[in-house]
Amino acid sequence: MVRLRGFAILFGTPVHVASGVGQLFLLTGLANTVTELGSGPAKARGENEVVIVGGSAAGLYTAARVAQGGCAVRVLESKPTLDPPQRTLIVTDHFRRQVNGAARASILNEIRRFELFTNGRSAVVSLERPDLIIERSRLIRALAREAGEAGAHFEYGTRFLGLAPKDRGLRVQVDRDGKHDELHAQSVVGADGATSRVARAAGWPAVETVPLVQALIQLPKDCPADTTRVWFVPDDTPYFYWLIPESSERAAFGVIGEQGRDTKRHFDRFLEKKGFEPLEWQGARIPVYRRWVSVERNLGGSKVYLVGDAAAQVKVSTIGGIVTGFRGARGVADAILRKGRGELRALRRELATHWLVRRALHHFHQDDYCRLVDMLNDSARESLGEINRDEATRLLWSLVRRQPRLALLGLRGLLLGRR
Repeated sequence: MVRLRGFAILFGTPVHVASGVGQLFLLTGLANTVTELGSGPAKARGENEVVIVGGSAAGLYTAARVAQGGCAVRVLESKPTLDPPQRTLIVTDHFRRQVNGAARASILNEIRRFELFTNGRSAVVSLERPDLIIERSRLIRALAREAGEAGAHFEYGTRFLGLAPKDRGLRVQVDRDGKHDELHAQSVVGADGATSRVARAAGWPAVETVPLVQALIQLPKDCPADTTRVWFVPDDTPYFYWLIPESSERAAFGVIGEQGRDTKRHFDRFLEKKGFEPLEWQGARIPVYRRWVSVERNLGGSKVYLVGDAAAQVKVSTIGGIVTGFRGARGVADAILRKGRGELRALRRELATHWLVRRALHHFHQDDYCRLVDMLNDSARESLGEINRDEATRLLWSLVRRQPRLALLGLRGLLLGRR
């Protein structure tokens, strides 16, 4: 039986997918989690506090780093408990270097090979360093525990309402169970997703989003558990379909589109064509990076920051945001702790390269993808296997050097986009 569990069809609002009762307690019971999160060493609260709005992965990563740096940190979460929706994600090996042992427990599987398909053509890429399959709700729980142990204080059932400057710092208006209240902070970090209330209150423009639809299925018998499959079907989506194995038994099959209704319709048709039976549904609205979003604004002499999806810190070539969101969080934490802005400058260059790749691919026709797969000679596939997606500039130059015709194909895609 298919468990829809609150799944909505992504027609322009964020989707939250409830998980099964048995899986809800993967790491700890909710009651214990709430009481343990703030059990780290307490730091002086008050006007010098850093307030982080939203218990997202990037927000919790920021909270841990800022608290470890010696600042008092308060995390505001609108939900009454820590209850992140489940979603299966694929990240590069770079993830291992960003997280500690607890967060590494979110890793479900390792991927050592990619199979690319388009209109009867195919190519296989073997990875020198395996990609990782992670489960988002496990990751967020581990990050919350780390932030709590560092001294971050968590407030649940607290909804952010607005910001205002004060003589020293910021006034943060919140709603606690229907009652308005006010906090004082030295700075505020918006980690509340692509529809960020903090961004809106501080004057940032809205971020464009696209729908992601994903189903958990039985792993097909002909697909090894260490192999991800990708299909390019430009008549359905300018992005792609994917199949990523969670284990030797289950896999996540999904797609990213542009319009919710069309995306779901194409997804259902492709699901039926492949003979896949959905066991569970997952979904989200994913921000689209089109240009660098400044992560910092002045408000009455104090600072407001954005991290993760709120700042569209997503690799738009593949719509992956965990590793880049963590990089943005680290950059903001460094700025708060006055450790420099090198990480943010490097992230800006990286995201610009992914945007260049997406602009080239976004208007490809079926014939263009066929040419692309045909051009992936041994040398080009070697580059794809040696250099991961989170080193986009290095990867792009290596591909062009080893297969110069890819540059011409990419230029054609850019010209199609302009047209």
